[in-house]
Amino acid sequence: MITLPAELASVGLARRWAVGVLAAWGLDAEDRGTAALVIGELAANAALYGHAEMTIRLAQRNDQLRVCVRDSGVPSTARHLDSREFAEHGRGLGIVRALADSAEVAREPGGWRVGAVLRVATAENPAPVSGARAA
Repeated sequence: MITLPAELASVGLARRWAVGVLAAWGLDAEDRGTAALVIGELAANAALYGHAEMTIRLAQRNDQLRVCVRDSGVPSTARHLDSREFAEHGRGLGIVRALADSAEVAREPGGWRVGAVLRVATAENPAPVSGARAA
């Protein structure tokens, strides 16, 4: 698990952290790349629409990788997208749904939780990594 400021500058850090964890768990490069894309999209949503911080959890069991991103709610000022901005934004969950076996968005007290399950090649002996664990 990692908790980061809900800022666009945190998205790259979130991806790099996840790729490092997944490499330590023995996932292959293709699965790490797909997971990094999903995590980047979910982290970008949390950065754009969250308030203070985002928390990312990863869990891998057999051939399933579970990704969960929680944010701390909506920003204090409303954000309106014009049509040009909408062309650049708003595709993240569509990308996640296209890549994942399943995806879920849930409102929780104090924020949102977005989860995705990806099918991955089974790692033979996932190594424990500080701050993350195979579930």
